[in-house]
Amino acid sequence: MHRQFGALAGGDLRVGELPSWTRIRGRVAWYVYRGPYSELGDKGWRAFWHKFRAAKLKMAGVPGDLYVCSPDAHTKDEQKDMLTLIFAPVAEPNPAGRKP
Repeated sequence: MHRQFGALAGGDLRVGELPSWTRIRGRVAWYVYRGPYSELGDKGWRAFWHKFRAAKLKMAGVPGDLYVCSPDAHTKDEQKDMLTLIFAPVAEPNPAGRKP
């Protein structure tokens, strides 16, 4: 899992369905944050919401986060390489700008 998401850390916001092992269903906007849990709020979520607003997406459910790997697996590196997947369900695109 670390290999699957490590290359995406700190990159673009992505929109789509996540792998089934995440148990997150449906279309979501998601971002991979690399860093310690102690900085998740200040750095990870801040980056996610900045990218979410820039993409002009409409949230369609409760946002959340999940560890790609256990924090215990990163005690030697003080969690600096820990990966967290931050996500928010998003509304389906509205074709031709029709009102819902």
